[in-house]
Amino acid sequence: MEIKVENLNFKYNDNDVLSKINLKFNSGKIYGILGRNGSGKTTLIKLILGLLKQNSGNIYIGKENSTTINFKKLSKLIAFVPQDYESQTDISVIDIVLMGRNPYLNTFQNPSKEDYKICYRVMENLNLTHLSNYSFSKLSGGQRQMVLVARAIAQETEFIVFDEPISNLDIKNQHDVLAFIKNMANRYGKGIIVSIHDPNLANRYCDNIVMLKDGQVFKNGLSKDVFSENTLKELYDIDFNFIENDIISHYKIN
Repeated sequence: MEIKVENLNFKYNDNDVLSKINLKFNSGKIYGILGRNGSGKTTLIKLILGLLKQNSGNIYIGKENSTTINFKKLSKLIAFVPQDYESQTDISVIDIVLMGRNPYLNTFQNPSKEDYKICYRVMENLNLTHLSNYSFSKLSGGQRQMVLVARAIAQETEFIVFDEPISNLDIKNQHDVLAFIKNMANRYGKGIIVSIHDPNLANRYCDNIVMLKDGQVFKNGLSKDVFSENTLKELYDIDFNFIENDIISHYKIN
């Protein structure tokens, strides 16, 4: 499946937030969206998810214009992992993960044994099974983030969109989550769109990079072609040094 953004423009209070955005996202690839705060990363994500409506331009999910797709159908195509989620009720972790199965249930229908099986398998892969009966609201910020990742994976969509999914995680869990996400893209052909702040992690785990600057696409392409000291300096207005690491054949950005 392909997500195509075509000549997209979005304004807020007559101020241009995004302008002339043209992008393509394909299944089986991880796309990292980078940019300074206020560059339009979260706005782009919300437009793709149908949470905002563009002033002009189009977003195509497969061959359908996103404006013609109802929420339930869209939820079977794209899952979303926010930065955090504040539960207003004392709900268990397994019930949060089971929410990922809601697009496949009718109104008032309870999850089936197969739904539970899917959710527990995902939780096992993310080492969350021991938390299944814990109250979600009592978890740490990092634990909540991992549970939200599990919920999105349990949704079994072709695309998963992440808005800074590792912002509350420690270093090990950052790598664990991104490695798991990369495996989903490579092994199961899922398309991943992830807003991320760390260029080092983006360079290591993302296939393609979209850099946003002042609401426009600054750079877009393969990670190995996009990253350079000059490009990052122009994007973030600070100096970067690249050190080649022969063991993992990546560049580390310090």
